[in-house]
Amino acid sequence: MTNACRNRPSRLLASLGLGLATTVLIGWAAMFLPRGRHGYGPPTTTPVGLAKSTDGFKVWEITQGRNAWHRVVSYWFVQISGQAIMMRNEDFEARKVDLESLPRHLRPASLDDLHMQAWYREVGWPLKALTCSIHWKTQVRNADIIYRVEGGVQLPRDREFQPRALPLTPIWTGLIADSAAFALAWLALFTAVGRLREARRRRAGCCVHCGYPRTGRPDGSRCPECGG
Repeated sequence: MTNACRNRPSRLLASLGLGLATTVLIGWAAMFLPRGRHGYGPPTTTPVGLAKSTDGFKVWEITQGRNAWHRVVSYWFVQISGQAIMMRNEDFEARKVDLESLPRHLRPASLDDLHMQAWYREVGWPLKALTCSIHWKTQVRNADIIYRVEGGVQLPRDREFQPRALPLTPIWTGLIADSAAFALAWLALFTAVGRLREARRRRAGCCVHCGYPRTGRPDGSRCPECGG
């Protein structure tokens, strides 16, 4: 088997590995860009609607934000700000949203599981490939809130006590599609680099596979070094 034949599967495996690594790194980078006053990722300023817990007493305001590589859905317990005290039932009904309309990874199994606030995130490009959620667990002081992360790795908070995390839960359709697309890009790059190297060796009168000098050897004969 010549070096060229042996290189094909190794190039393919390397491309697949780099495609997956590129997908994950883009998703992780998306968790930190942009970084604003209200945390990481796009600001959740677009209203989605209102929803109530199963007992009917807790009202949650749902908003979202998105950009090309990051989508965040925020759940906020509106009684904290006193909004629910003055909210009429008809106002709630006008803004009520069915949680089933959101993707499964962007909503809790039950609103009863939430405490004060939570952010559900999906990241990746061109498709969303990874997801995790960050939850307000308890408040020690006004500016000191303890968070927990589900579906990812919790990182130390920044200087402004904003929570940080790396998502690890795959969104399989996006993860496979993005990894395949980046793997093809890496494979094309490896192939182009290999063709350029072969052309340079051919002009220098060397074996295109290993670079061994072919001076004085007839055209079409095998390389004495690699057999190519």
